[in-house]
Amino acid sequence: MRNSIAKIIAILVLVISFLSFTNAPFVAKSYSRVKSGLGSVFGPVLSVASKPVSSVGGFFDSYFNLVGAKKENEELREKYEKLYIENQKLLETERENARLRKLLDFTQKRPNTMIAAGVIGEDLKNWFRCIIIDKGRKQNVREKMPVVTPKGIVGQVVEVDLWHAKVMVLNDTNSSIDVNVEGKNTRGLLEGTGQNTVKLKYVIKNDDIEIGDKLVTSGKDGIYPKGIPAGIVITANRNKAGIFADIDVMPYNNFRQLEEVLLIKK
Repeated sequence: MRNSIAKIIAILVLVISFLSFTNAPFVAKSYSRVKSGLGSVFGPVLSVASKPVSSVGGFFDSYFNLVGAKKENEELREKYEKLYIENQKLLETERENARLRKLLDFTQKRPNTMIAAGVIGEDLKNWFRCIIIDKGRKQNVREKMPVVTPKGIVGQVVEVDLWHAKVMVLNDTNSSIDVNVEGKNTRGLLEGTGQNTVKLKYVIKNDDIEIGDKLVTSGKDGIYPKGIPAGIVITANRNKAGIFADIDVMPYNNFRQLEEVLLIKK
């Protein structure tokens, strides 16, 4: 019974509130009549129903506060997302500027010996082991040109058309580079595996080589100039059968993230 009365009173309160926003003079008279009617009809129960009415009012206050808080949260989230996107753009611009500064510094140390090129694609048929660059015969690009970054060896040009060229990267299974262990007399062939790492072949188990050793081009394969960084030794297993050690090397470049490269003129 109390719940029913509370609901009726709540409905009347809402109606009066609505009318107060739409027609104030009319409401003044209507309210007095309604009030008088309420006093005669519901007088005995108004005191009993006052608590439920207050609860209803409190409910609506809480509801509108919740709606306001939700809207404020959505606005803050939108602002955060905009700031995050702008921050990411700034970070990418900084990374690009850093790459270009290194590229410029590298070419200035070797004037008239480099052709800068942008990486515009990958050869999917070769499991990402070849990249496509935006320079070709028009820019004097030729087959077997070494390709590098300031970090080290990328690979060599294997196909050229008028405006583009294909570069076979270091981890291609057809790639083989004559290298030396930096600061030591150890020499071997760096061969691609089609994976992120490459193999250093034909190093005798007794040769001086350890994890962390750096490899550089020897200049004896007729393609790559001497002394270009190639990679770092990450495993050196001498326990396998045979006379050669099993050596894994991590190239200095991540070939899937290249954006600019340099071609060395011969």
